[in-house]
Amino acid sequence: MTQTLDRPAATRVAPRRRRRPWWLIPFAGVWLLILSYMLSAYLPPDIATSRVPMHGDQVHFWLLVAHIGTATVATVTGFVQFWPWLRNRYPKVHRWTGRAYFFAGVFPSMILAVPVATMSEFGAANIAGLYALDAMWIVTAVAGYRAARTRRYADHRRWMVRNFAVTLASLASRPWQLVVSLIIFGPLAGPMYHGDTQTMIHDAASASVWLALFANVVIAEVYVQRRLGVPKRRPASVAVQAK
Repeated sequence: MTQTLDRPAATRVAPRRRRRPWWLIPFAGVWLLILSYMLSAYLPPDIATSRVPMHGDQVHFWLLVAHIGTATVATVTGFVQFWPWLRNRYPKVHRWTGRAYFFAGVFPSMILAVPVATMSEFGAANIAGLYALDAMWIVTAVAGYRAARTRRYADHRRWMVRNFAVTLASLASRPWQLVVSLIIFGPLAGPMYHGDTQTMIHDAASASVWLALFANVVIAEVYVQRRLGVPKRRPASVAVQAK
């Protein structure tokens, strides 16, 4: 006599709904507001309204305007790049905005940043901070671009998060400058600076650059580690055995 065993009905697992990154809209809105405030002094370009002291130096002014213009392209196209709907529905548009991000934004802006930083009148610490920001911008941009060219898209996404964090560091230095200025021109004005306004301005400008760069890089790396993950390298012995 044979027994027939009824198989239990397979239970269907409902597909997991992807979370919509709703936070991107207010996040982008805040940064674009800061960007529009920065641009207000340079649209239309007028050396008299520059927030950076120029002393009539037209070369410095137009280098700064070109740097700000290309950095603006990088900022706007960067936000477009991170828009999931566009990336998934229109990959060709995503690729073209990516090219604009690199070749009309980041790459020319990072080159222009070198003379602009060198001409800064806010002291050695400020210049060093701008150089450090530019160096990290270059390294992360090249790594992200190479990953895309070799079709390592997971690595490309990780590097682009890091790179865009550095792109936003210049904007982030503005609110940091306000915070640092409130401290320096407040409780520290007397005991530390003894009313030396020029040193206070230099220190506020320098500290804001370093704080913005440090905070943005740390936040980006935490996001990469927790959300995107970092591939673990296999030990050399395992790699040899696999061959």
